[in-house]
Amino acid sequence: MTRTFIGVDLAWQGNKNHSGVAVAMGTAAGAALTHVSSGLTSFEAVAEFIDAHSTENTVVAIDAPLVITNPTGRRRCESLVSKKFGARHAGAHSTNLNLYPGDGPPVLVEMLAHRGFEHDLDLDRARKHDGRWIFEVYPHPAQVVLFALPKIIRYKKGKVAEKRDGLSTLRRYLAEVLPDATPALDLGEPGAKLLRQDLAELRGDRLKWYEDRLDAWFCSYLALYLWWWGAERNEMLGNALDGYIIVPTTPLVPTKTVM
Repeated sequence: MTRTFIGVDLAWQGNKNHSGVAVAMGTAAGAALTHVSSGLTSFEAVAEFIDAHSTENTVVAIDAPLVITNPTGRRRCESLVSKKFGARHAGAHSTNLNLYPGDGPPVLVEMLAHRGFEHDLDLDRARKHDGRWIFEVYPHPAQVVLFALPKIIRYKKGKVAEKRDGLSTLRRYLAEVLPDATPALDLGEPGAKLLRQDLAELRGDRLKWYEDRLDAWFCSYLALYLWWWGAERNEMLGNALDGYIIVPTTPLVPTKTVM
């Protein structure tokens, strides 16, 4: 049975800025990357890309707030993430309806629902669960857990050189740790192509688009990881009613030092 695992790094303003999507197809050991998007700058484009590369059994991990009910402040799940991972600099951004006035990530959830994707995650039943379904993730706490890091990999903020250094570190983890993990995610030709990119050539939007695709690559692994392990090695911070974030609980085995 063909299975697909898709990761989405959704732009803060999804109908304006660039989003990254990575697709992996199931294998006996886990999955292998088959496609990485480029140039997606609307919710509709993201939804179409996901649908075009999905099978009957597809899990989608989305880095974006999928459930937003609070008018102001922050979601409870974001407070829980910040409390648990703040010391490792992996706290969550605040999300509310004021920041997303009618056109936020829930719009993508609706678009995917029309394409047969369910958003009613039951963590206790997620392991090897069939069908098309989506869930919310946040890469920073997931990375510090899975890669056993004392602090986050810094690649989103700072000077251009600092971002390049962080992206170089992140892609080494993706390329050197994930293929040997359980489950395994082979980088395939799309991952190999991203590794061949000379980071010194990137700045501005090109650097940001590259970051988006690496994040999507990692999110595709989170889709695979939740499907493979379910509640045994994942937890839900928050709840489905007013917002949640799924975070792994167990470092990858075997662990590996990335130089």
